[in-house]
Amino acid sequence: MVRTGAIGEFAVGIADYAGGPVFEAAARKIAKAGWRLEVHALGDNDLKTQLEGFEKINAEVSIKNLRWVVAHVPRISADSLNRLKALGAGVNVSGWLYLAGTGNVTSPAGPPFQRILDSGIHIGFGADGANIAPLSPWPHAYYAVTGKNAKGELINPGQSISRQEVLELFTKHNTWFLGGPDEHSLGILENGRLGDVAVLSEDYFTIPEERIKQLRSVLTVVGGVVVWNSGEL
Repeated sequence: MVRTGAIGEFAVGIADYAGGPVFEAAARKIAKAGWRLEVHALGDNDLKTQLEGFEKINAEVSIKNLRWVVAHVPRISADSLNRLKALGAGVNVSGWLYLAGTGNVTSPAGPPFQRILDSGIHIGFGADGANIAPLSPWPHAYYAVTGKNAKGELINPGQSISRQEVLELFTKHNTWFLGGPDEHSLGILENGRLGDVAVLSEDYFTIPEERIKQLRSVLTVVGGVVVWNSGEL
C-alpha cells in the first residue's frame, strides 16, 4: 500500500536544487496551504538551509501543527533537534547506511539514534528507497541495534538503540507521521484499531543480533485479512 505523505524532497547538492531562497519560497506556499512538508538532510548544509527556512517561515505562518519533517539526518546536533522540536517538527530515520555505509564513511556514520530519542522529538523509522536500501525492515533494525553495516563493520558506535525501541519506532511512533485517521487506527494492537499482524520466522527479541537481518514474515494479516501465508504455520 502506497500513500502520499507530504510534499518533498529538497536537498542541497542535487544538480537541479536551486538553493535557499527557492526552497523558502516553495516551503512558504506549502505552509500557507496548510500542508505537510518532508525534506531530507544528508549533511550540515542541507540541515542549515532547511532549519533556517523552517524558522523564518514559522515567524510568518505558524507551522507548529503541520508536522513538518526532516529525514535521514546522518548528523544532527542536540541544538538542531531542540530547534526542530520547538517548531513541532519531527525526524524520520532509516538504516540506509547498512548498505550505503560499506564504502568510505566517517565514523560515527549516523543517524545518531540515541541522541534523537533522548531529545524527545517525534521520530519515525522507515526503509528509504529500494535503490539505496533494503525494503525489508530487518536489515534496518539490525543496523540500529548494532551500528554495523552489511560487511559487519561497526560504523555507528555509541548510538545503538534497543530492539524494543526500534520496534516501537517502526510501529506506534510512525503513526504521528501518517496523521489523519491512520494515526488512530494503525501502529498498536488494541481495540478499535486495525488488526495488522506479522508472525515472524524467529523471535525478534531473543535471537542473536546477526540473525535479525534475516527475519521474514511467515504470516501477514492486514486489517484482519490474511494477505501472506508461507504455509509454515
